[in-house]
Amino acid sequence: MRPLKIIIILALFSIANFSYSQKYMDGDIIFIKNKKMGTSLIPNGKTKFNYLGVIFIENGVPMVYHATEPVSSSNVDDFIALSEGKEYKIRRLYEQELLDKDVVATMRSFAKAKLDSHYDNKLTLNNDELYNAEFVYKMFQQCLGIPLAKPKTLQSYKNDAASIDFLKDAYGPAILTEKMVVIGDIYNSEYVAAPDTD
Repeated sequence: MRPLKIIIILALFSIANFSYSQKYMDGDIIFIKNKKMGTSLIPNGKTKFNYLGVIFIENGVPMVYHATEPVSSSNVDDFIALSEGKEYKIRRLYEQELLDKDVVATMRSFAKAKLDSHYDNKLTLNNDELYNAEFVYKMFQQCLGIPLAKPKTLQSYKNDAASIDFLKDAYGPAILTEKMVVIGDIYNSEYVAAPDTD
């Protein structure tokens, strides 16, 4: 009986990995509404999602690399569990042929090199620390030359006077003219689309 049980377990494991591989691919961007983040005065852009990461398949398991404090990796199920109602969306490059083995290896190396990097509380693109959208933006920009989003000033997103005053007090007046990338602009990027399995 033992050999039969082992065969069944291996078969189920193979089926699970096949299912994963059909649903997720290297370089997929996954978006969630992170329950821990609450309501932020930093804009998301045109999306309800407030957190994202990039998926790489490692030993048959989809792993999500994401910039929190510090930059971390989680298996995809644990990452999705962070989301309200476990809701998530995947965005995938239109030009999947760009993600060949070498490019994926470069992107994975970029992600691994950033593990344990501190979260960028200053929300600037000009230092070594990374905030959530910046991590994904810089990965695609540096590894593929693809600008998923166009950096814009904070004041181009925010019109609410109370939010503006709070942000000026928290970050200083320079924050209003600081160029940044936001999650909604990556979600709605012209370079990505929902996969057929989404």
